Amino acid sequence: MRPARFGRRFAALFAAGFAGVLALAPTLPAMLRTAPIPPEAWEALPPMPVLVALSLIQPTLLLAGAVALGLVLAPGLGLRSHLSESAAGEAPGLRALPREAPLALALGTAPSVLVLALEAWVFRPWMGEAGAALAAEGERTLTVTLAGVLYGGITEELMMRWGLMSLLAWAGWKLFRRGRGEPGAATMWAAVVLAAVLFGAGHLGAVATVAPLTTAVVARTLVLNAIAGIAFGWLFWRRSLEAAMLAHMAGHLVFTLADVLGGVAV
Repeated sequence: MRPARFGRRFAALFAAGFAGVLALAPTLPAMLRTAPIPPEAWEALPPMPVLVALSLIQPTLLLAGAVALGLVLAPGLGLRSHLSESAAGEAPGLRALPREAPLALALGTAPSVLVLALEAWVFRPWMGEAGAALAAEGERTLTVTLAGVLYGGITEELMMRWGLMSLLAWAGWKLFRRGRGEPGAATMWAAVVLAAVLFGAGHLGAVATVAPLTTAVVARTLVLNAIAGIAFGWLFWRRSLEAAMLAHMAGHLVFTLADVLGGVAV
């Protein structure tokens, strides 16, 4: 890929993902205040705006790495991004997304409803006090919803699907096909599922600030996030990165709607 074309693709994808990073900022003060830091230690820390800015460095660097990694690996695996194609002036680009939207919305909504049902009827009773604590932390405010739609829907998909899943698929392709032909379905499914499990594992840090990581809490976090992650990964494989993003966004809107209507939160 020529450097100029790589640069245009990178800039388009990074800009989209960085919008999600910025959307995360309003939710960080509340999260930082729940960190296990002694009250006296807060006096030695920088002001909250500085802490928030410092907290955004890591996801920004991870985003940049994932965008670059995906640009190098994804096209050779048959994985595509309409936004990347549009940035390089390739057809059909984003004009292809409306055809994928109905399936993406369905695969964002249906797994989210399943996740809500499992959370309410299986995991929350099993987790006891931890389930109640996680439910209390699950209020879907406007800032939380916006962060979910933009950071979850765009930035996380760039990290977990465009970057990580592409890397896993490439590694399997090299290992089992010696880099010849196209990756087989088994390789792609393995990448979809493993990326989905790692997607769930990535949420354990935030969960640990609310409840102890018991077996029930870890199982709940891995299973519920993996259900959605498998749907997003399949969409990335069979349709496009943007289809996975759209499904992820729809899922967050379902969670907010459920919280508004019935107080159900994940």
